[in-house]
Amino acid sequence: MRRIADEQIEKAISSIENMDRPDAIHDVRKRCKKLRGLIRLVRPVFEAYHDENAAFRDAARNISGARDAKVMQGICDLLESDFSDKVGKSALRQIHEQFTMQCHSQFDMENAGQRLDETRNCLLEVRDRVKSWDISMDGWQAIKDGLKSNYKRAQHAARQARSCPDGQIFHELRKRVKYHWCHCRLLENIWPEMMIARQHAARQLSDILGVHHDLDVFVGKFRTGQFPNDADIVIDLARDHQARLEKQAWPLLDRLLAQSPKAVGIYHKALWNSWRKPEA
Repeated sequence: MRRIADEQIEKAISSIENMDRPDAIHDVRKRCKKLRGLIRLVRPVFEAYHDENAAFRDAARNISGARDAKVMQGICDLLESDFSDKVGKSALRQIHEQFTMQCHSQFDMENAGQRLDETRNCLLEVRDRVKSWDISMDGWQAIKDGLKSNYKRAQHAARQARSCPDGQIFHELRKRVKYHWCHCRLLENIWPEMMIARQHAARQLSDILGVHHDLDVFVGKFRTGQFPNDADIVIDLARDHQARLEKQAWPLLDRLLAQSPKAVGIYHKALWNSWRKPEA
């Protein structure tokens, strides 16, 4: 745990020091998510979990503002390529230009360089603490409850999304799927072929649900009155695209979350024990 955390923190710090600011922001946010997935795997036996999770969350949140408008630009491009026959390109281009101006304005106003420095300092502090991280159990006992708990919460979010489709519920589902992807990566060696297949499915799902969430944020911009022109048309286009994404997601979710949490625990324990068994 300490080794993996140290590697991810070092890579995040290196991104801040060596990459262009937009690329550094993107990379650091990804690594903070991986770090949160890492400690979530041992959450029940990691006393410092809440403090360290908050540190990684705040480090990413500190630089998130400069990314949001750029994501909205991407959604404009997506809708224009998918639905150019249904709405005039000029309308979406005007919206795209507004997001472009916002992106530059936010990037300057929020002083991205200073915020990246603050995030770097936060990560340096966590790196020092990593050396004294203590997990109260070892081996399978250290990870079994964290693995099952996140999987169970993913199933719960999937059931909620089916019964009452809502942007926040889909966002919660996406986070749980993303953590499961991270856990499959961490446990890849117990059976590489199977775990890589699960990684692929979880990553594909995470990407689908990520665009779904971005579209929900996009619609929210119109509902706050920031973009009054052609609002109804654009909202309908975004909702249509979300519906298509949901149809893609359900078969993947059914397969990825087919087992009960108890069965997932038993199965992965057997794979773990087989992997760790000394060779004859």
